[in-house]
Amino acid sequence: MIRIREISDPDLKARVIAKLAEWRGLPESQVPEWFELDDADFTDLLMEIRADEEGRGDDYDPRM
Repeated sequence: MIRIREISDPDLKARVIAKLAEWRGLPESQVPEWFELDDADFTDLLMEIRADEEGRGDDYDPRM
């Protein structure tokens, strides 16, 4: 498990909050710092952030 407040890189923290807010349909200000993600969810979130940065579509899955 990882809590958002445990992410030390401010840029990564902001991108994680933005993606999590997008997934949950919330404004970024509504995502609390104490929010926890399990390892699998955090990995999926990081893969989504990377895909967004690289401009990949939704049909790309590196596990396949």
